[in-house]
Amino acid sequence: MAFHSVAEIAEKINGQAREIAPDLLPNGRFSQCRTKWMFSGIPDTGKSESAWVHLAGPKIGKWFDMGNAAPGEDKGDILDLLQLKLGLADKRAAIEEAKARLGIQDDWKPGKPARLSPEELQRRADEARARAEAREAAAEKDRAAKARGAKALYLRGGPIAATWADRYLKARGIEEGDKWPGVLRFHPEVYLREEGCKVPAMLAAVYRADGEQIGTHRTFLANEGGRIIKARVDRPKRVLGSVWGGFIPISKGSSRKSMRDMPEGEPVYVTEGIEDALVVRMMMPAARIVAAYSLGNVGAIVLPAAARRLVIVCDRDSKAAAQEQLERSIAQQQARGLDVRIVMPPASCGGVAIKDINDWWLALKAQGQRSNVRGVA
Repeated sequence: MAFHSVAEIAEKINGQAREIAPDLLPNGRFSQCRTKWMFSGIPDTGKSESAWVHLAGPKIGKWFDMGNAAPGEDKGDILDLLQLKLGLADKRAAIEEAKARLGIQDDWKPGKPARLSPEELQRRADEARARAEAREAAAEKDRAAKARGAKALYLRGGPIAATWADRYLKARGIEEGDKWPGVLRFHPEVYLREEGCKVPAMLAAVYRADGEQIGTHRTFLANEGGRIIKARVDRPKRVLGSVWGGFIPISKGSSRKSMRDMPEGEPVYVTEGIEDALVVRMMMPAARIVAAYSLGNVGAIVLPAAARRLVIVCDRDSKAAAQEQLERSIAQQQARGLDVRIVMPPASCGGVAIKDINDWWLALKAQGQRSNVRGVA
């Protein structure tokens, strides 16, 4: 009798990601090195590239959506993609679809257990363990290489004072003079694929709580009539490296200690973007503040054991997907034992619609009321 485990089928169908991903997600595109299929999430509208499928390497077949994905549609493998895109009833149906695509015919029937010899079971277990160890070794090598490349770019940058990055932040109402956080750097020539050339960019290091730099965040910039703005491309903000679970440290707070050595019980404030984190820093200079670079990553950050409270300074986003992602992030952090609090700007200020804390700061600046909100977070 021939039987194939779900793990074996998943491994085989993930290996065909390069052929299957473009078929299921026709509005996407290959990344520059053709190692990922970039797409706009399960709806596949082609209007963004917030998600991608790995087409090679240790993560082949795995996909992630860093945008405002619907619950259950933020990550998975090719089996999950088959189920979601083909409207299949459940994972069992996805497995049958995968077997058909792979040309697998076996003797498995619903409710019929596989009767394999102990020797065959052991052989398969040994092979699966060897494959897992090889994948993990390759993944660790890949992570280390990405981290080295990201760090090298970051180290080539310089202080942001009197640069385009300085002018960009000041245009957003953020006025720290020459006292910008040391984590921010500027490089005048960072490659931007859409333009096919190198353009100025603000750089920020992405760290884990143990102090290891695992990536670099890039904000691509452009000069529009003398005003420095985010580059008008699909994704002006991007990250290099395996950065999931990392953060950008904006302020060490009054203790001036690293995250690894933070005082017991000190609250940690987290925002999605760097600009919002800098606004919170102006409002609360004594607070410990980090930027998560995406709403989904807010829940992935693992803080030191000394942390007790996490304050999420979130955007005011009425989209159901964003609200659900926020709830997931809160639940993830509560599951780690943290007391999670929420700070959200008002819906409007002086007749101006407000989306995030930076918008609120700009609206208050226009009314000369900024001093009234210092410390409100």
